[in-house]
Amino acid sequence: MSRSPARVTLRQLCRLGLPAPLLLPALLPVLRELVPASHAAFFFCDEHGHIANLYAERMLPPRSMAAYHERHDQKRFRERFIQRVAAECPTSRHSVTAAERLEPYYQDVLAPLDIAHMLYAVLRHRGQVIGQLSLYRGGRDDPFGAANEQTLSDVLHYLGEALAVQAQQLTADPRKHVVEEALAVLDDDGEELYADAGWQRIVRLAQASVIAPVGAQKEIQSVPKFVRAILAALTSAPQSAHHVHSAWGEFAFRRHDMASHSGPPAVALIVSRLAAEPVRLATGAAAKGLSPRQREVAVLMAQGHSNQDIAQLMGITTNTAASYVKQIFSRLGVHERNGVAQALMQASST
Repeated sequence: MSRSPARVTLRQLCRLGLPAPLLLPALLPVLRELVPASHAAFFFCDEHGHIANLYAERMLPPRSMAAYHERHDQKRFRERFIQRVAAECPTSRHSVTAAERLEPYYQDVLAPLDIAHMLYAVLRHRGQVIGQLSLYRGGRDDPFGAANEQTLSDVLHYLGEALAVQAQQLTADPRKHVVEEALAVLDDDGEELYADAGWQRIVRLAQASVIAPVGAQKEIQSVPKFVRAILAALTSAPQSAHHVHSAWGEFAFRRHDMASHSGPPAVALIVSRLAAEPVRLATGAAAKGLSPRQREVAVLMAQGHSNQDIAQLMGITTNTAASYVKQIFSRLGVHERNGVAQALMQASST
């Protein structure tokens, strides 16, 4: 198995021990670097295809997701997922045919998300199905090939171990940074006048710890209510950020009043999704251009592991671990272990 930089970063992320909802936003982009795709999603579901939760880099609006549940969930997702579970190979691929483009499912689901080619993987942990990973390409892209399928197969063990970690209460970590932002312009009543492409998805992640087709109908009312509550909280404290925690992580909302000479008053609401230290260390190690082995050692150093710990975790000798530590000090221009963490954190923010 090759040790490409993307594969090393993926392994590092999978070993952080973070709950799956916190891990997925960082994991999917790295996976798409390993297997080129336009976007990806993970569906938490049982062997019968019942979707308990999902994380998608592109997401249908609540109304469309509710319609998907009513029209297509049973036939299109569950039946085909059960077939994938029963198949000998955990991965499969498919490209939309000319006939399928005429079907309602394509018009309701695939076309709005620009999905023409799919690469699937059923993930298991200790023999138990935990869900489906889906990689997507658009109509202008080439179909997934056998090499893409093999590359994905090679990392399924790591993915299954990582995404089986259940949500848990994490200690608050002040050392966080913004990894994505979105903006909406609202009127005095909290009604949307404008929202950018990422607004609805990030707000839905902040609003609920569970996102699934079966609950999408409720989101049609709950999401606007949630936004109005955020707006009210920021109205009473306009100079501060309002922080919200869900299973998907921490989100910060900020308000900016917009002056208007020709129309009604409006407010810009910005939401930021924040990432905690463990993810920053792994992405920072990737940004520094270290060799695959150096990156693994650097992350372990930054997490406070001794040379002996590193040797045991990586299956190398203590002398070899010490040699890597010296190389990392030289490459990062630091002289103590605390400096490694600081250098990786800074690199993740640039």
